[in-house]
Amino acid sequence: MSQIIHEASSAHGSDEAKRPRRRVLMCPFTNPTNRYIEIQKDLYRSVGYDVAPLSIKGLLKGGFADLFKPENVLVFHWLEYRPFRRQKGTAQLSFGGSLLFAFYCSLMLLGRAKVVYFVHDQAVHDTEGFNRRLSMRIIAFVRRLADFRVVHAPDFQSQYRAQYLPHPLYWDSPGHQPRNARPQRSAPLYSMLGVIRPYKQIDAVLDVWPADCKLHIAGHGTDAYVSALNEIIDRKSLRDAVRLESRFLTDAEFAQSIADSDVLILPHSADSMLVSGAFFEAIGLVPVLIARSTPFMKWAARKFDNVILFNDASELPAILRSVNESWQTYANNASHCKALDEFGWKTCCRRYGHYLETVGGQAAAVEKPVTE
Repeated sequence: MSQIIHEASSAHGSDEAKRPRRRVLMCPFTNPTNRYIEIQKDLYRSVGYDVAPLSIKGLLKGGFADLFKPENVLVFHWLEYRPFRRQKGTAQLSFGGSLLFAFYCSLMLLGRAKVVYFVHDQAVHDTEGFNRRLSMRIIAFVRRLADFRVVHAPDFQSQYRAQYLPHPLYWDSPGHQPRNARPQRSAPLYSMLGVIRPYKQIDAVLDVWPADCKLHIAGHGTDAYVSALNEIIDRKSLRDAVRLESRFLTDAEFAQSIADSDVLILPHSADSMLVSGAFFEAIGLVPVLIARSTPFMKWAARKFDNVILFNDASELPAILRSVNESWQTYANNASHCKALDEFGWKTCCRRYGHYLETVGGQAAAVEKPVTE
């Protein structure tokens, strides 16, 4: 019996070797301002896929044939941003971008490879009025075109007919930036990190910010919005409490700013993104996260006892007083192990590998026990 099982195993291994190498074609393939795309590529490679760019240049270099191989997968992130161009702090419809968007949609329709669309946002950032409503319709349109949809927020699975996959932790992924340990403080340092744009509603936070709490705001911002924030800081005499750095942070600088933070504040508008990337930089490292009560953050607060929610910025002064008064209790509570269990690299490799096998129709059959 053992010889039969060994021979069957050898035959299965031989079949695996003969099977053509499966490929993920990604759009976009690079993002110089966010390591998320690189982490996604590393994930696909870790579970046995080749990864190639889904772009006009890549298709012209021989990638066009990959569209018609059913074992391959086309993966799209943020495709809804293609028809828009950011101009003076707002996103406006672009003719050239719309043509490129139509091109990618035609690839979805014509190819035989499976299409997976990662839904990141409810609307394109910094759109207003008609453009915002249009961006929401575009997102809905792409969801319908895709064969499969993925969300990083579990509560959106039913609404979008999508599968939840965990967003990988930045600090547990290959190539993560080294960082120095957080200094011990008698009072917490609060932070808001990442792009400084209106959808984050930083102005509403500053309007109620107390002068006895230290706050560090850092990230690349639009001139008009940064100017408005500086006006609030001056009007409320917060220069001694609030440090505002409007500049692009390198990956290393962002990682160190996260590591230096005692409390991270995530005030993002509830109708913009499904999840915040900064959350996955911070959870498991930063002792306390204070976040607007979005569906994802409600889910996170049920899992992690160091996530504190607010519905309106007017609630923040009371929350800050409570954190300050109990800081020694909070200081070493980063939920490190729980974050690894939910979003860590090993967890993500297992979940993504199984999902891609399912998408490709190649999920392994359940093995039945061998009986004599």
